Amino acid sequence: MPNLKTTVDALKAMPKKEYKELFSKYKVLNEKEYEAREEIMWERYVKVTNIEAGATVDIARNQILPAVLKYQSKLAETVQATASVIKTSQKGQTALLEEVAKGASELYEATEALDELIESANSGSSLHQIAASFKDSVIPGMLKVREIADWLETLVDDDLWPLPKYREMLFQY
Repeated sequence: MPNLKTTVDALKAMPKKEYKELFSKYKVLNEKEYEAREEIMWERYVKVTNIEAGATVDIARNQILPAVLKYQSKLAETVQATASVIKTSQKGQTALLEEVAKGASELYEATEALDELIESANSGSSLHQIAASFKDSVIPGMLKVREIADWLETLVDDDLWPLPKYREMLFQY
């Protein structure tokens, strides 16, 4: 059997006659059972990927973005308060504030784009088309949101970050 890299690629290969015959020959599944199993696998892929994509949007929108904005607000208040008391350079603090603000914007945009990709994928005319859309556009959109969130995780104060950070999971503080 071929070594296929994605579930969608593997599912596309399932209808081959030789695979059906192999399962039938060894009395694992007859042809009808094989086809039913294939359809169930397509449905499961779409359902699970849809749930994961929705969870990505939900976590980004309702947990990560509010934490980032709260941290951004605290940084802005700190920069402003410091400027009113002393007249020293705040280049570092301002650079951090700009990075956090940039990250918040990027996360918002990537989350909105992912939401649109999910909606577009789900409007496909067949299960196979929907699955292909999830593979080709939704999963890369999910990875973009994750990439931004991973970067923001390294910037935002531990007390504000709503999820366990990677280092906390690795080293179990």
